[in-house]
Amino acid sequence: MRLVYCILLCSLIIGSMACLAFYDKQSIGQTPPVSVQAITPHLESWQKTIQVVGSLSASQSTLIKAEISGRITAIYFRSGEDVKAGAPLLQLNPAILNAQLEAAKAATKLSKADYDRGLTLYKKKVFAKADLDKVSANYQVNLAKQTQIQATLNQTLIRAPFSGQLGLNQINIGDIINPNTPIVDLESINTLKVDFSIPGTEANKIAVGSKLTVQSSAYPDKYFVAYVEALDSHIDNDTRGFAVRARLNNADQKLLPGAFVDIKLELGTPQTLFIVPETAVNTDENSSFVYRIIDHKAIKTRVTVRFHEDGKIGLLSPDIHSGDQIISVGGFKVQPNTVVIVEK
Repeated sequence: MRLVYCILLCSLIIGSMACLAFYDKQSIGQTPPVSVQAITPHLESWQKTIQVVGSLSASQSTLIKAEISGRITAIYFRSGEDVKAGAPLLQLNPAILNAQLEAAKAATKLSKADYDRGLTLYKKKVFAKADLDKVSANYQVNLAKQTQIQATLNQTLIRAPFSGQLGLNQINIGDIINPNTPIVDLESINTLKVDFSIPGTEANKIAVGSKLTVQSSAYPDKYFVAYVEALDSHIDNDTRGFAVRARLNNADQKLLPGAFVDIKLELGTPQTLFIVPETAVNTDENSSFVYRIIDHKAIKTRVTVRFHEDGKIGLLSPDIHSGDQIISVGGFKVQPNTVVIVEK
């Protein structure tokens, strides 16, 4: 009986020592491997873009008006047509000015003859210098009056100041108009101005010549290309926006001034980034990081996120190289240097 008791006691002691040994092995970090999924990131060229709303306007635009008052005797244009610079648009009654011009020409001719005679006599020293000055001044005055009447007469024929497309005719033959009377709009739309604003914080990332794409609801499946032409000199105090103007080639005249458009603008310079699914990137109190798998262990690696869209993240890191394996699913289960098994 005593022998049996001793055997049982020895068995109990040996079992206790085995349990302690197992506990010690667990306490020194010998945890089982963690099962994860992994991907190999691929490289893509990426450039930061922003999307804003802008408006279109003609490269040149004016409301045609007369410079003088008068009665319309002829209209040489039709609503909506294209005209060249200098093309006649309408004629005001020139009759009175024509008569005044003929009288002015006669007075100028007579005063010029008086001056010529006076100059001849003055050279012969039989005409006083004071008298020569008077006939010279009279000639200059008459010549100036003639020039003035001729300039006013020229204003009776109203011409297109630049090439473009006319709007709707707002006058009729026989109307008496004055300098405040609108006649017709003229727009140069072969090129359009695209005006928009970007956040002031992005002002240093844009420059003259930067490319942007423009989309109009009138052509939902078509994209137009424009280039930055001018930048404002300051950031708006109220909106904190930075005004930008681009130039868009509209030779086919599909787009019209006054329309709103959606703009996608490329900022900065292109970068080559590693593309990973958003589930691969983790964050802590310091920054973003991923786990690379090296020798079956999870190695915590700091990264800089450049974009995050459509479930993908583009990142930079000097420690990531082509061919690296990165944990894409299960990163929340591991700690730095955890042994991992990649699921197939």
